[in-house]
Amino acid sequence: MKVLKSGVPVYEAKMYQEILLKEGIFAEIVDSHFAYTDSIYFGSGGMVDIIIPDDDYETAVNIFEDLKVEGREDPE
Repeated sequence: MKVLKSGVPVYEAKMYQEILLKEGIFAEIVDSHFAYTDSIYFGSGGMVDIIIPDDDYETAVNIFEDLKVEGREDPE
């Protein structure tokens, strides 16, 4: 598994997860490893990471690059 996005808010991670699932890519949301940002301190509003299978990483990156070109995602 590879980290696709790191340290994103839960609501944003769920949006990314839905986009990936619609493209047939399984995405898992896990607690971020940034100090003091996990669910113990912030509840369900803390920062999380999105991880995906290694084989789908390049495809997922391309999906989000295409969304940036189309103007549907804020640039990082």
